[in-house]
Amino acid sequence: LCAKVARYLERVYSPDRVLHPLRRVGRKGEGRFERVSWDVALRDIAARLTAIADGPHGPQAILPYSYSGTLGLVQEESLPRRFFHRLGASLLARTICSSAGGEGIRATIGASLGTDPEAVVNAKLIVLWGTNTISSNVHLWRVILDARKRGARLVAIDPWRSRTAAHCDEHLPIRPGTDAALALGLMHVLFREGLADRNYLDRFTEGADLLEARAAEYDPLRVATICGVPAARIEALARAYATTRPAFIRINYGLQRHAGGGMAVRTITCLPAVAGSWRDAGGGILLSTSGAFPIDRARLARHDWIRPGTRTINMIELGKALTGKDGRFDPPVMALVVYGSNPAAVAPNAALVHEGLRREDLFTVVHEQFLTDTTDFADYVLPATTQLEQFDLHRAYGHYYLVMNEPAIPPRGEAVSNTELFRRLARAMGFTDPDLL
Repeated sequence: LCAKVARYLERVYSPDRVLHPLRRVGRKGEGRFERVSWDVALRDIAARLTAIADGPHGPQAILPYSYSGTLGLVQEESLPRRFFHRLGASLLARTICSSAGGEGIRATIGASLGTDPEAVVNAKLIVLWGTNTISSNVHLWRVILDARKRGARLVAIDPWRSRTAAHCDEHLPIRPGTDAALALGLMHVLFREGLADRNYLDRFTEGADLLEARAAEYDPLRVATICGVPAARIEALARAYATTRPAFIRINYGLQRHAGGGMAVRTITCLPAVAGSWRDAGGGILLSTSGAFPIDRARLARHDWIRPGTRTINMIELGKALTGKDGRFDPPVMALVVYGSNPAAVAPNAALVHEGLRREDLFTVVHEQFLTDTTDFADYVLPATTQLEQFDLHRAYGHYYLVMNEPAIPPRGEAVSNTELFRRLARAMGFTDPDLL
């Protein structure tokens, strides 16, 4: 197991788990609660949500907030989404992690997918760009080690010397946020020295002439001043990348979490086409495999239940939405239902988020495994299961297998999964739709 889950049993059996419904007894932010029954909690929550939905602001005054605390097609994307679509609540744009990079790679190769990680064993040059593979992609690291036994050379591009960078043959300590400039500098050398695969560019790409003109502006000396990497090392990597077959680039989401991050991914993703490395099994590039699974997610979440004109609130603007600071959020958010996330700790502009969460007229429900920064502001905290206590189906980021997660133990205490929570809420609110049962 990777380090992230090596101590997961301690989490599951922790004495600090929330195992029963809790109702606030102190002021918001104090985190003081009393234990109540599920019947009491469901009755009160259903009554409050119904009153808001039927009130002057309508159901769009209710906002769900969820992300990757519980990932899965069942627990995250099916019944929970259906519940809020049926209710008529505001939609949430879940953009906090990977949207910029996903858009960048789709704009470049037409899909959010890439090289099969298992084929990387064939690669002779592996560039780990903005990824700490040993710590966060342990499955791929095994394949990379097999490739190294076959003679592959490993290059890390990363602002800091991560565990992965320390195990590579070369580490380029790039300045944060300058990845696109480095990619253009590499392409500059390929075009200048006749190392670009003109046949591939002519047959399989559009706009190569424009890209070449843009790359011409980024000679290695200029890129060196931008990135903090010596020009000689940029030129050497470019030549190695163009002349070593197969050549594989693994990028990850850290490098797209800054201004221009989507374009950084887009620019790096052009490199395999310029070098022609898509020709080779194990060549190319990978950001994520998640776009490869042919799942009708709109049907799964019952998008047909979304009412025309329903607004979408971007999760990174939660603070503005809760406080109404810039006047764009009408109707105001009067209820917040959080599951699989801890926005008080992770949402941008934390001070503004906390200001919004302190509103006495904001009804807040949090489905959680532990008391968190967000539960401190909750009117109700409801006990949530862990992965060992629930069923799910998972798409993958780093391989092409759909994974089934079977429960290993019964739910602890009175904890319930996301699907069971929203089944119960649907019944309490009088919804009888079969897809909510």
